[in-house]
Amino acid sequence: MTDKIVELVLSKFAINPPFSLLSSNRGLSDSVVYKVRSLDGDFALKSYSPSALSSLQSTHALLDQTRKNNFVLFPLIFRNKENATVVYHDGFCWDLSSWIPGNIPDFSIFNLVQSVKKLGQFHIAIGSEQSGVGVMPAMESREVEINSFSISAINFSAIGFLPFFNLVELLKWIRQEVGSLIGSPAPIVKIQYCWGDARRENILFNGCEISGFIDYCAMRKDCREVDVSRMVSSFSGDDYLMWTKALNAYSESSQINYLVCRKLDILGTIVSLYRWLNWFQKPMPDAMVKPGMQRCIEIFRRIEKWKEHGSLKSMLFYD
Repeated sequence: MTDKIVELVLSKFAINPPFSLLSSNRGLSDSVVYKVRSLDGDFALKSYSPSALSSLQSTHALLDQTRKNNFVLFPLIFRNKENATVVYHDGFCWDLSSWIPGNIPDFSIFNLVQSVKKLGQFHIAIGSEQSGVGVMPAMESREVEINSFSISAINFSAIGFLPFFNLVELLKWIRQEVGSLIGSPAPIVKIQYCWGDARRENILFNGCEISGFIDYCAMRKDCREVDVSRMVSSFSGDDYLMWTKALNAYSESSQINYLVCRKLDILGTIVSLYRWLNWFQKPMPDAMVKPGMQRCIEIFRRIEKWKEHGSLKSMLFYD
């Protein structure tokens, strides 16, 4: 059935048999990425929820613009026979892009510095698209989610893979400490289109060189610090030396607020924990349970280390 669906979608992009599906990858969502090999080359075919149609079309237009501005690390998006970049079939939206070869990098400082420098180039390439200044959306949304979280709404039996006592104490500590980070007004920063999913797992290396950025469907308007903080954190966790070297490397091409980066990362990590705790309150697709548990445990352990350190504010580094 899968082969037939893929064949029909590919035909709408003028990719005809013979072809082969070399692999498929499902992340922590309903989207699936297929690697397709045909006589015309290798492609990435990805399915999305129908609700993503509008944002997906906007993202494709942004990717086209970044290519015109000579940033070509994101995949090339192909158009179908009707000159559209999105096909609707079998209850999903589909797009087709070039397949970028490479491997997810290890956690080395070399790979991190290379990655943030390329991220800076991307921000410059896309920065002219409807940019302005204002209060960062990411900071506001994090504060809203943190303030709306309720410990009493959590059924702890649904998250039995986390130690009950430790989790309760950690949630109480977060509630006690988080006010020191969200009490002051958010700074005014440049607002522009950002990647939205800038993390180590979405960067590919071919040897010592970056071959591409992938997973582009979260592009949205925000501040550069959102992308930088997420990328640095995905490589270095809370390693002060790696954070400082990475932020210094990014600053060679673009101004960045170091303190804002750390604050966004800390608040974003807390929000991630809250979201996972809420998601586990409802039945979850089988394919998501194990990776979801693993991700939740990783976040829990990271915040536990902050608690052992003493205070959330002490983790800001640049305050």
